[in-house]
Amino acid sequence: MSLFSKPKVVLWPKKDSLEIYFDKTDNNTLSFEIDLWQSQSADNLQNLATFFQKNNISQVYVILDDTYIITKTFIYDSVITTLDPNEVVTLAKDSVDFKISPEAVTFDLEPDNERTLVRTRIFNQEKFLLLTSNLEKLGLKVLDYETLSSALVKLYAHFDSGQHFLFYPINTHDYLAILSNQGHVYLTSIIKKTLPELKKLLNYSQAFFANPKPTQYFPGENYNESEIAQRFQKASNLPLPVLSFFIGNSKPKTDIIKPTIPVIDSIQAPMENNKKNILPIIAVFLITILITSAIVWFILNQNNKNTEINTPAGDSQPQTEEISSPVVTEAPTPTPAEISKTIKIQVLNATDINGQAATIKTQLTSLGFTNVSTGNSAKKETSNQIQAKKDIAADYFLQKIPEFSDSTVSELAATSSYDLIFIIGTDLKKVTSTPSALPSPSINPKTPWEY
Repeated sequence: MSLFSKPKVVLWPKKDSLEIYFDKTDNNTLSFEIDLWQSQSADNLQNLATFFQKNNISQVYVILDDTYIITKTFIYDSVITTLDPNEVVTLAKDSVDFKISPEAVTFDLEPDNERTLVRTRIFNQEKFLLLTSNLEKLGLKVLDYETLSSALVKLYAHFDSGQHFLFYPINTHDYLAILSNQGHVYLTSIIKKTLPELKKLLNYSQAFFANPKPTQYFPGENYNESEIAQRFQKASNLPLPVLSFFIGNSKPKTDIIKPTIPVIDSIQAPMENNKKNILPIIAVFLITILITSAIVWFILNQNNKNTEINTPAGDSQPQTEEISSPVVTEAPTPTPAEISKTIKIQVLNATDINGQAATIKTQLTSLGFTNVSTGNSAKKETSNQIQAKKDIAADYFLQKIPEFSDSTVSELAATSSYDLIFIIGTDLKKVTSTPSALPSPSINPKTPWEY
């Protein structure tokens, strides 16, 4: 077997977990509850180190969080060919909330008519030292580092190498916004999908490029993560940043990303039209209510007068109310609310019984869920658990998955790459094959500063 045909191993260290991905169709992801961006003792790393040793993993690729690498572009009003790194630090220091130094800043100079674009990457040096120290304690050699934004732009170069905004969800409410052109990242920012935020980004684009309305890509509107992976003939549960490591120079079977009209324009236009047209509608509505109320009041008062005139004094008889016996009805069993079938679900086996995660995945697939991954938990459990993000109704799964009807439900961190996680801690009486050991490739590594 050729060296480069062996499965790659990609690590995605996050604030609350370490996600591990393999270039396989099944059992291709694992999650460890550990933060490699913080200092970790050898004891805390022991379970993780044992896993890597057991599966013969010594070489990995690493995705870097854009929280710790900020990309900004500055404009010089003249053409320059050199720039003092200390001056770059002065330009960049107001763009980050951590201390920076010249050796932790890289930049490229791009002449543009009578000016120069300074495309800058600002590294959180303290966090990188902690990350690299933990990786060394684990006995791992990093073949390549790649920022989340850079990995996404490389993937999108297969579809659109021109100027565009890419919005990638990093949690339930926030997006990583990336402005790129010709395969290069010019701006990264964590935003919410609101009109003010989008307009602010558009202003950046107008400052850098002649095109004031770059193409915009939003998840669910003009791209689907699992569909893109499938079109590259890869596992559907692979996130796009991870997918970029696995596809190389291969092309998708068909075009699957469709550009949209600028979202900023589509949001703005209805708002402006509403301001012009809503006042006449409100006026007509209020007048109608007033006239109707007057008519009803007049009719009711006329009826009261007629009743008083036609009813003889002293003829009133006491009225008895007829009380019906109460009717007891059984409360209907509540129907679980439907849930989007495209949410990202992970099933972790926290027992020594092989194949249990595949059992639950089969049930979820039969319910219509299309984005389900399986793996083994780093921590053993004795009970079944469900972890769900705040906006996911876990009761649905308590009713639909019998094995988890009595499971414990807890809230999943908003920063998790999954919307829902099943943790299997009991015997489900199903056995399948175990995943094989994973060999690793060998490629000349790059340091975090070599972008």
